[in-house]
Amino acid sequence: MWIKRLLEARQSEGRTHGPAFGDSSARTSNKDYEMAILDRLQQVQGQGNLIPSGVSVHEEYGISRSFRRGATTEARNRGVSEKDVDLMNRWRNVENAKGRKPRLNMQDHYSDIRMLIPALIRFSLAL
Repeated sequence: MWIKRLLEARQSEGRTHGPAFGDSSARTSNKDYEMAILDRLQQVQGQGNLIPSGVSVHEEYGISRSFRRGATTEARNRGVSEKDVDLMNRWRNVENAKGRKPRLNMQDHYSDIRMLIPALIRFSLAL
């Protein structure tokens, strides 16, 4: 559903190629969204007890690893298989390559991401 909405939004902007987040030539980084997300978390903190009032959101939270760490922890808590967790987190190898060819194991190297969607969805559905 979210990918469909993203594609529709990009198509309405006349964009059918390029990065999903960013302009037509360059993708955005996590840092581009960090302040907006932390500000929103601060609002959430003021609305209930999800984030204790004594926590300084801007000092204690960061998005460089928080989402992946939280999703991985929650997936493990919900019984997602280790193979599915590793499959979802294989992209850290791509990110760490920083423009170079990533070092992937043979299964990851020869897997077509489009055909892996059912396995990737198993991870997301558990959350």
